[in-house]
Amino acid sequence: MTQPTTTPGDPAPTTDTTDQQAAPTAASAGDPPQDRPLGPAGERALREEREARKALERRLAALAPLERAAAALAPDQGADDGKTDVQRLAERLDAYERQLAEERQARWRVEVAAERGLPPALADRLRGSTREELAADADALRALIPAAGAAPRVPMPDPTQGARAPVDLDAQVTDAQRRGDWRTVLSLQNKRLATIAQQRRHQQ
Repeated sequence: MTQPTTTPGDPAPTTDTTDQQAAPTAASAGDPPQDRPLGPAGERALREEREARKALERRLAALAPLERAAAALAPDQGADDGKTDVQRLAERLDAYERQLAEERQARWRVEVAAERGLPPALADRLRGSTREELAADADALRALIPAAGAAPRVPMPDPTQGARAPVDLDAQVTDAQRRGDWRTVLSLQNKRLATIAQQRRHQQ
């Protein structure tokens, strides 16, 4: 193979550098762009996103104890009712508070009835959401009940009248014994025992 020769009058061969210069340019066009500053608007959006994420994390952290408590209280109840553990726990707490309120109302009725002098059987008839309301209702109910002093009283036996009866009977028994009337003696003794028993019942 022969190499080209040049004569003294021919111009020297030159190398075409156009392709060599274009190659780096094309390669640089395919490189990823360098990081550019976000600017005020971009930095503000980034801060807002971070704050929102932190707020969400705080809310989740606050709900974690409730979720654990719900799982501990009812681990196998309401799994398919479409409610979250927090919702089921809230319902259980509401039911528990209602039960406590009912028990407190029952205790207040008994206490107020005793304070106002009402029979225990009337405690359930008292109405009111507070002790003051129950006390006012108890006063109104007590006004409808007759006073104990107004009820008719059984007269007590007169001790002076009861004292003469045994003396008279004893005299009659002695007289009947002296006459030998034993039938009258037995009748008078039975009458005396009945009188004594009646006096004891009145005294009780």
